[in-house]
Amino acid sequence: MSTFTFLRLAGVSAARCSGSSSFLAQRLGASAPLTSAVVQRKNLSLTPAKTGRTYGPQEESEKVDDIHHWVNERYAAAFLIPVIPAAIIFPNPVLDTLLIGGMVLHTHWRLSGVVQDYIHGPVLFKIGRLLVLALSICTFGSMCYFNYSDIGFARFIRLVYSQL
Repeated sequence: MSTFTFLRLAGVSAARCSGSSSFLAQRLGASAPLTSAVVQRKNLSLTPAKTGRTYGPQEESEKVDDIHHWVNERYAAAFLIPVIPAAIIFPNPVLDTLLIGGMVLHTHWRLSGVVQDYIHGPVLFKIGRLLVLALSICTFGSMCYFNYSDIGFARFIRLVYSQL
């Protein structure tokens, strides 16, 4: 509880507090002066404002590229809406490949956005992008291998949900 709230609850006004410390000592039962507890003095220091952005697109052409990338991500998400039920209802290798291709592309773009937004520095940023690229390539390759050498991704999803 702050000092001002305590004093207000005790019935002491701010005008009476600034007058004499003996009144506060008598009112609150303290022997030491309490003016330093009532009026806190803080020095105000201002820092200069930063004029530019720290991260993000600086050039107009970079802003346009980011907008086009965002629109392409929405197209990939809209593409997945009919492909997911179609691949599960009619499982075949073509729909399985379209499904995993769209899912891996959509996930790759989102993970790249996370790396771009949250990993800073020249070295860590490049390592993060390379890790996302390697993860996406390995994921797509392993899913294609699963599609053509085993039962396929959509049949696997149907099998998992039928066993639940």
